[in-house]
Amino acid sequence: MTDPFPPGTFFAPDPLDWWRGGCEWVRCSARLQELWAERLGSAESRRDKRDARVASLLAHARSRSRFFARHWSGTSPATPLHALPPVARDELMAHFDDWVTDPGIRLDDVRRFVADPSRIGEAFLGRYAVWTSSGTTGVPGIYVQDEDALATYGALLGAQADFAPTIDPRSVMGGPLRLALVAATGGHFAGVVWWQRLCRMYPLLGAHARIFSILEPLDALCEALDEWSPTSIASYPTVLAQLAAEQRAGRLRLAPRTLLSGGEALCETERSAIEETFGCSVVEDYGASECMNIAHGCRAHRLHLNESWVVLEPVDERMKPLPPGEPSFTVLVTNLANHVQPIVRYDLGDSVTIDAGPCDCGDERPTLRVSGRADDVLEFDAHHGEFVRVLPLAIETVLEEDSGLSRFQLTQTARDELRLRIDSGDSHERRRAFERAQQALARFLAKQGVANPVRLHLDDEAPQVDRASGKLRRIRSRTAGGADPSA
Repeated sequence: MTDPFPPGTFFAPDPLDWWRGGCEWVRCSARLQELWAERLGSAESRRDKRDARVASLLAHARSRSRFFARHWSGTSPATPLHALPPVARDELMAHFDDWVTDPGIRLDDVRRFVADPSRIGEAFLGRYAVWTSSGTTGVPGIYVQDEDALATYGALLGAQADFAPTIDPRSVMGGPLRLALVAATGGHFAGVVWWQRLCRMYPLLGAHARIFSILEPLDALCEALDEWSPTSIASYPTVLAQLAAEQRAGRLRLAPRTLLSGGEALCETERSAIEETFGCSVVEDYGASECMNIAHGCRAHRLHLNESWVVLEPVDERMKPLPPGEPSFTVLVTNLANHVQPIVRYDLGDSVTIDAGPCDCGDERPTLRVSGRADDVLEFDAHHGEFVRVLPLAIETVLEEDSGLSRFQLTQTARDELRLRIDSGDSHERRRAFERAQQALARFLAKQGVANPVRLHLDDEAPQVDRASGKLRRIRSRTAGGADPSA
């Protein structure tokens, strides 16, 4: 796999991207004013506004999406949102061309587009953003975002500032500004696409921003970050925790003023360790490829639902609603911003708990807790008696992009031994996929500095989801007594 963003990547601007950036700035500013006006209004007026957005999305989906027209054929146009049948990713991807509301968008064309890493952040058909998701719940997804949705996402990010943890004002204005995104860069993933778009559209921002790949060996990644000396770092909790460990060990010497965390659940223990190590606050975000801005963290360390643009329904195994305080089996999300590819009562797969009490920060929006991905950092023997730590998202990216796997489970049973479960009913395809995985992992681990060959075994069992969250833990370690999540 060729990494399109080696450490220190800089984005060359294009005049057409500048024009798009200006147009998006106008749309985003208007949406931001709308959000602030809603914040100042009454709870009843906010509910009315959200209900109007729900009605608009449902009407648009019924009339323009052939999939939803069929899916809701047994219901009337007056059927409320909570009474409509849920949907899942595999079902939607199987009917992609009927799902989207713009007939000019065809799955074959989108697949060719996302197969080219040089087009990450480029506008598809001159107006849409496209990103892909991993297969933690089964089939990988491809998501198309229209211009209004993108403006809404930007406005939601801007509107959270009033309730976010206190940060050094120099991190957003004045003083030297150096932004770093540390992420999986092997494909058109949401965070990288979003970052790349902004850097292309706003050259001044792009001049102060870099993407750093978690596919690089950890020592090379730390060296590149030290050289860039970012004032703000955005990454996954797993990565931030590992960077904090490297900082404590003296192998990293950073002084960031802001840390942004997303893509995984952030536990309070991890947050405390990261903040204490770097001496600055962690701003948390909860989102997904299907709905980029579901909730934002506040200074009281709680996640507030963006209820003006997102409907979140915690449900049990029978898809029945759950009251506040009860952890859900899964959660259904409705994205009110994106009309080109409607996300309506979509089974996201996360276990979510809506908090019953108000938040001390003063924000009246509901707060929630998320049980998300909990993959393990793997350790392998290195030269001179040391060891190499490999981030789980890096391994996932290699297996997805180089081996073509989507639903799998890799378990480390010893420093030099791995077992791979592959979800496939065809034994010959499982064997071919396993051979691709062997070759891809051997190349990747050698690049990471692993000293000895690592034995990879094909496990006859199918991947097992976590019973509590319903999520598939794809990278697990049992070398330190880790329990089998399927147990």
